[in-house]
Amino acid sequence: MPKCFIHPSAALIFGAILSILLVTALATRFENAAWQAKVDEFRQFKGHADIVMFGDSLTASGDWQEMFPRLSIINRGISGERVGSALLRLDQITAAQPRLVFIMLGINDIRRSASPDDVAASYDKIIDRLADVESIVVQSTLLTNSEVHNAAIKRLNSALIALCSKAANCRFVDLNVPLSRDGSLRPDLTTDGIHLNGAGYRVWGNQLRPMMAAVSAER
Repeated sequence: MPKCFIHPSAALIFGAILSILLVTALATRFENAAWQAKVDEFRQFKGHADIVMFGDSLTASGDWQEMFPRLSIINRGISGERVGSALLRLDQITAAQPRLVFIMLGINDIRRSASPDDVAASYDKIIDRLADVESIVVQSTLLTNSEVHNAAIKRLNSALIALCSKAANCRFVDLNVPLSRDGSLRPDLTTDGIHLNGAGYRVWGNQLRPMMAAVSAER
């Protein structure tokens, strides 16, 4: 019987691929468990609020109640959130009976090479499911320090502008105007080229302040 010979370099490559697949599987399992834990936590606290902040880690990391202490506001951001998984927890948003919902999603989809058109299609379903909310503010997916990602993000934001123009209760706000420079996220406002630092959140909060004030005035 002929002997099977595996070249040492091929064995090393196979081992490296296997290790990558194992690490990816473990990371995905941990991410899913963390997402489910956060969803369960939100479902335990069914408070009502005039304003809901809905999104991924960028939203989750913002201390919105401290920025707007006089407003009834809850944070429903989850780290690693993608548009498809966000669709699965819209009941948390509608259960709060908000008058205003701020949404920011998309960066985690783009970083995983999702098509901007596919992301926009899922976003459209979110907007449609929130048709009974008085007002929705779709915030631009933020630019990063990656030219490759930014090209896709710009396509996504163009699609989001078009989606919002079709919904009577939807408004698009371009946060990249104050937060970016020369087509990328401003280095002085980010910790890692994706997430914002304290100064970045101050800029973001200031952009939302007029809309927040309108809700406060109508209470």
